[in-house]
Amino acid sequence: MEKKGLIRKIMEEMKVEREIEKTGAFETLVATIISQNTNDKNTERAVNRLKSEIGLNVKSILSADRQKLIECLKPAGLYNVKIPRIIELAKRIEHELGDESKLDSMNDEELRTFLSKVKGIGPKTIDIFLAFRRKRDIIPVDTHVSRVSRRLGIADKGDGYFEIRRKLEDLVPAGDRLKAHFSLIAFGRKICTAKRPKCIICPLREECPSSKQFLSPLQ
Repeated sequence: MEKKGLIRKIMEEMKVEREIEKTGAFETLVATIISQNTNDKNTERAVNRLKSEIGLNVKSILSADRQKLIECLKPAGLYNVKIPRIIELAKRIEHELGDESKLDSMNDEELRTFLSKVKGIGPKTIDIFLAFRRKRDIIPVDTHVSRVSRRLGIADKGDGYFEIRRKLEDLVPAGDRLKAHFSLIAFGRKICTAKRPKCIICPLREECPSSKQFLSPLQ
């Protein structure tokens, strides 16, 4: 099977249909930071608490009591890492832009340069923002997407973020890339897991160059 076929089969098997809720630019970025190293359910709980108990805008974040921020972000974990990142983002917006609405007036490269200054915001977080907020036709590469790409032989071991993204996007038709992103994540969480991947039930085990590494003789 060609590599294009591998991605297409994952998309068919996972059947991921997800609507992206339209939110403000700052809220989208904060939600993306909160989502780091946690699942969608925990992210939603933390974001909803933040919105209802503090308010999800630059001024409310900067004036918020730290203990209250901790309570709101606890469901998503790593709050001691995420809170400083959110506060730094809010400070940079206030000091350098003056208004969070200015985020939407930047072009993609200006936005990428601005956000890259914030500790903890890397290319994946920026690509998620561009895909969700601006509907850019790209495939953000998280840990699941990266792992699946390497195991399937789409990406090489030494490939960096942008090389993996380019290789994936070359295989996915325009307009299907965000769906491919969600499908690869679902596949990585449910089947091609980091530890003990479920190769025995994988629909790609015959085509996957890594399956022999994980399948025991008993399987």
